[in-house]
Amino acid sequence: MRLDEALELFERMPERDMPSWNTMITGFIQNGDLNQAWKLFIQMPQKNAISWTTMITGYIQDGKNEDALMIFSKMVADNGVKPNQGTFVSILSACSNLAGLCEGRQIHQMISKTVYQECVYLVSALINMYSKCGELVSARKMFEDGLTSHRDLISWNGMIAAYAHHGCGIEAVNLFYEMRQLGCKPDDVTYVGLLSACSHAGLVEEGLNLFYELLRDGSIQVRGDHYTCLVDLCGRSGRLKEAFGILEKLGTNPSASNWGALLAGCIDHHNMDIGKLAAEKLLKEEPDDAGSYSLLWNFYARSGNWIEATKMRIKMKEKGLKKQPGCSWIEVGNMVHVFVVGDKSHCQSQIIYSALNGLHKQLKKIGYVPSNDLNGDEDF
Repeated sequence: MRLDEALELFERMPERDMPSWNTMITGFIQNGDLNQAWKLFIQMPQKNAISWTTMITGYIQDGKNEDALMIFSKMVADNGVKPNQGTFVSILSACSNLAGLCEGRQIHQMISKTVYQECVYLVSALINMYSKCGELVSARKMFEDGLTSHRDLISWNGMIAAYAHHGCGIEAVNLFYEMRQLGCKPDDVTYVGLLSACSHAGLVEEGLNLFYELLRDGSIQVRGDHYTCLVDLCGRSGRLKEAFGILEKLGTNPSASNWGALLAGCIDHHNMDIGKLAAEKLLKEEPDDAGSYSLLWNFYARSGNWIEATKMRIKMKEKGLKKQPGCSWIEVGNMVHVFVVGDKSHCQSQIIYSALNGLHKQLKKIGYVPSNDLNGDEDF
């Protein structure tokens, strides 16, 4: 991308119209320079919906979802510009990423007052937002009522994915059969959602039948994601030899995610023989991925092979790789509280830990004992 030359030409322009400003902002965002894009955005004498949406999308792509919500609020406050379909779809994805149910509902109310309320992409975005926020009933209601005229493949896939996200395998499969009865033909995305739902719900035979049905169909391209879901399905149920055989028979080389899913199953079921093979393949496919090394450390530590486990840790340090810490959050009174593993920076951390210790004692009293299995986080 010849961005420097584009900027030089832009600065020499005697007059700059809206498209030229938007083009430069888009260029900086695509080049990963969000700060420069924001500087240009601030300098714009006038902004349209495309300008605002471009900046919002840029911040979301950079993982700065809170900032995206702040920019959206400023856009709404600017009475001269109204959000378009693209704006709403983008900002709903930020709400999904943050599990921001309150903000998502407010945006839903805004959408209901516009001409975009029956846009299939918006309905799908709303289904996804409600699902990611734990509101599966609201997601289903959106699916049922959001499109009064016609449900297309996007909305069906969105609802199947929502059920998969919550481990509702039977509901996902039933919806799939209903979809086909109504004459809507599934695509590759449909089967990813279905296989994922079956995997998380333990519906092994149903998942295998759906996968082989996909293979027989011939009109849908079988992707690596399908095989990852299938391996995960077999791995969770302990059918590791079957999963390994599937990967061995692949016409193309299995991906790192395929081997990672198999290795995770080997860790859960303490299968060290197949696990070693999967570990070698995974390291070959992704020699610079922190998540792979964490998974490998976990595998060797569980098998008691501390020499190999230590090697994984040393290699990570040599490569400058760091595992992202575990994180969770909860929304209370319209405020999101974020918690990181081992973090005590929260203003009420003493009260929280005291309550957790009390709960731990109560659980021990009634006979529940915490698992001592290694999870790979201790030394990373």
